[in-house]
Amino acid sequence: MTIVLALPAGTEISKNISKELSLEHHIITHKLFPDGESYLRLPRNIKGQTVLLVQTTFPNQDKRLMELILAADACKEYGANEVIALIPYMAYSRQDKAFLEGEVVSIRAVLKSLRSAGIETLITVDIHKEESLRYFDGKAINVEPWQVFANVLGSDVKEDALVIAPDKGAEKRAATLAREIGVNYVVFSKYRDRITGEIRHEYKDIKLEGKHVIIVDDIISTGGTVADIAKFVSERGAKKVYAVASHGLFVRNAVRRLRESRVDEVYVLNTVPQKENVKVLDVSPAVVNVLKELI
Repeated sequence: MTIVLALPAGTEISKNISKELSLEHHIITHKLFPDGESYLRLPRNIKGQTVLLVQTTFPNQDKRLMELILAADACKEYGANEVIALIPYMAYSRQDKAFLEGEVVSIRAVLKSLRSAGIETLITVDIHKEESLRYFDGKAINVEPWQVFANVLGSDVKEDALVIAPDKGAEKRAATLAREIGVNYVVFSKYRDRITGEIRHEYKDIKLEGKHVIIVDDIISTGGTVADIAKFVSERGAKKVYAVASHGLFVRNAVRRLRESRVDEVYVLNTVPQKENVKVLDVSPAVVNVLKELI
């Protein structure tokens, strides 16, 4: 039998999943001690059960990860048969290798810690680089959410729409989304000014007049990359500009920055809590499809 235990930042998606799969759902008791440390208590006897822990890791990345580690350790201590962790947004995934001598490879340290805490199967949604999951010494699954976006965008964009990847790292995302919608895609080039350090994106000899443009990436943080491309395509006649990302972190007035750069619509998933005026799509159906094969 599988039961779902929701941590403080996992309630919404966990409820959706539990309902769809007819699984028992509980919320882990949580409070803070006066010094800020977390107190957790499992809500029921889990001995012999398969436990699905659900916790996203933004905002307050460090605290959310520690809560997940504490919960996983408790599940194993109290006799869980297996611990599966669903982490819709995986924090620290962008530092996946050392660029300079002495740098910490953050995602490696995080994944090793989660495995050591007792998590045997890990499920993420559109992690920054799927190959970084090799650092997890257990079963790791990356859920690709592009059908979720295509179901909505496919009925809105025109046949002459164009999907844009900001760089080579986002090409697979752009190619998959374009295929699901039935349109073409291109990969923009990224240039850095050697004097100012300013980054710009462009694509030479591109015809954008009257096109619906979809800019796709895994994360929107400050919004700088998407804003730069949106300005570029708008100045060249794009009719409508969409920003599509799995994880909308939106720091430093990012949404306002996107609007000012002529982005018409912003689509993100419910992998992190949203307070911004953007369109939020539920990724639960894509996660459920994966879980059906596991439990």
